[in-house]
Amino acid sequence: MKKGIKFDRVRRGAVSALTMLLLILCSGLGAKAQEKSGKVLFLGDSMTGWLAERLNAYGEENGFEVATVIWDGSTISKWGNSPKLASLIEEQNPDAVFLSLGMNELFEANPAKLKGDVEKIKAAVGERPMLWVGPPSWPGYDKGKILNDWLENEIGEGKFFRSFDLTLPRQSAKNPHPTRQGMVDWIDAVVEWIPEHAVLPLHFDNKPGATQMSRGKTFIYKRMKENL
Repeated sequence: MKKGIKFDRVRRGAVSALTMLLLILCSGLGAKAQEKSGKVLFLGDSMTGWLAERLNAYGEENGFEVATVIWDGSTISKWGNSPKLASLIEEQNPDAVFLSLGMNELFEANPAKLKGDVEKIKAAVGERPMLWVGPPSWPGYDKGKILNDWLENEIGEGKFFRSFDLTLPRQSAKNPHPTRQGMVDWIDAVVEWIPEHAVLPLHFDNKPGATQMSRGKTFIYKRMKENL
């Protein structure tokens, strides 16, 4: 009788250990799956680099990666008229596309002339979820509202983040580029806005460290005079 009780205890112990091992293995597989669960393609002008690095820091904490393509000094028109934009997006095959464009056209008084270029960009993105991160203000200049108002209306609700009203620390008194901390604050504001306004196949449950930034595996940089 005692031998039977002892064997039963051993068997239950073995089953418990096996169950625990399976749970650990499944947990590990789940974590690996989460690490590769999504991809963002972040395209844009010179503002894009640090923005993408902060977004990738969120990705490291929440299971998605960020591929970055920077075209220094580029405009909405240059992106819209690039014959390689659509193929670039198809090649990267992202789950969502982020754009940072408009800074180099911030003072445009007649943004309606950009409608055709914006439509080309939207067509290249296709049915993929898109978030256009609008340009911030330019220190020392009281211009830019006209372009931002037009873009906000043209891109559509839930697809345009209005950065123009943000107060961001800049690299100098007349430099429109935010500091690294300014870029962190900027993307943090975007991430806080997303859950209630945008529909994206991404999760932002875990916030990275206050200054955490990282570059994804894909990082493409084009100079102003280069073609995409």
